Amino acid sequence: MANFILSGFADEADISLDGQIKALADNAMEYVELRHADGINVADFTREKTAEIARKLKEHQIRVSCLGSPIGKINLTDAFPEHLEKMKQLCDTAHRLETSLIRVFSFYLPEQQTPEQCREEVIERMGKLLDIADAEACSLLHENERDIYGDIPERCLQLHQTFGSRLRGILDPANYLLVDADPLQAMIQLNEWIDYLHIKDVRLSDKRIVPAGKGDGSISEIIRLMDQKTGVCFLSVEPHLTHFAGRDALEKDSSNTPGQLADEYTYADGPAAFKAAVQACRSLL
Repeated sequence: MANFILSGFADEADISLDGQIKALADNAMEYVELRHADGINVADFTREKTAEIARKLKEHQIRVSCLGSPIGKINLTDAFPEHLEKMKQLCDTAHRLETSLIRVFSFYLPEQQTPEQCREEVIERMGKLLDIADAEACSLLHENERDIYGDIPERCLQLHQTFGSRLRGILDPANYLLVDADPLQAMIQLNEWIDYLHIKDVRLSDKRIVPAGKGDGSISEIIRLMDQKTGVCFLSVEPHLTHFAGRDALEKDSSNTPGQLADEYTYADGPAAFKAAVQACRSLL
């Protein structure tokens, strides 16, 4: 049986680190997937900011499950050397925050090119990112995401088969549903590489993001498959139930994102939405 540990994107509850710590405490959570703190993206933390964050988290007995980095969330045609420097910086940040896990993506593709035409460049760039992570004893977890190369299970499988155990996986059921892929079949297909789940659900009838278990993400079934593994498996709550600060920057075109609220799932603010998402995840467990 797996040792499930609940984590989450507390920046959806509050933009400030203090507010995130309060939200985690209010929900009896001891881990956070760190994406933003005080309005700063994790990829832009200075060593001084990282030290401040590490101190505050330690004071409140909160640990970092993974860095929710934006690495790989650039156009495939964008200059790459600066991105490699960000990767090195994130590895340093990860060590200082006492985690070895870093979430990554596999690049937005040029509109005039097919994924097949882009595959070689994607593989080359992912390989360079992995070289840095390997040298720094960090583990990269690829997340499926709309509009990137690895948006559907078949191309995620290509990436994992290419890099073997070097590239691990995060499965996001909602992101698969948003590209008309079956998240349960994706879990079956990619099970060998999936170490980490993002708990986010979508209702297919109107493509609305809803609390876990209220949509068509087969999250209970996916958790059952995860439970056949051994060791630590993080379940990271990513509500997307309110239009939180910084959300627009997370998606290539947020205007195409399904409405963040289903009519029957409305919340007063970020902390309330975060609490509802955590409770939904615990109910499934």
